[in-house]
Amino acid sequence: MISRAAAATLVGLAAFQPVARAEQWAYAMQTGHGNHSIQVDVDSIAQQTGYIGARLLYEYYGSAPGPRSTLVDGAFDCKGSRFQVLSRTEYAAPEAKGTAGATTRSDLAAERWKAASADPETFAIIDWVCGVAAHRLAGP
Repeated sequence: MISRAAAATLVGLAAFQPVARAEQWAYAMQTGHGNHSIQVDVDSIAQQTGYIGARLLYEYYGSAPGPRSTLVDGAFDCKGSRFQVLSRTEYAAPEAKGTAGATTRSDLAAERWKAASADPETFAIIDWVCGVAAHRLAGP
């Protein structure tokens, strides 16, 4: 049985959670050059036809002009260790808030796959998403 104090704490914590958002953001990595981090919406990781889909949130640091965050819907070929962006929307504020820029969308295309060997960041995000997908999507 939950004590009244514990219940009140849980209710209080719930008040600080975003409303009507299905995302479960998990910190995946800080880039080696330190100018951005990548979070993954764990709830978005799903088997699609021919790939694993996942939503990524890039958070940019520093005072350079440009976006402060970017939402990316990505396709991951876990067997082939490769990744491609399917949609990308830049935002003026962190956490995909503020003024949104134009959204670019692309169809899944063989020539757009980026191999894990392309750079350490690509390798790390493929490894992270595919590792989580292997556990979340494994059936009995």
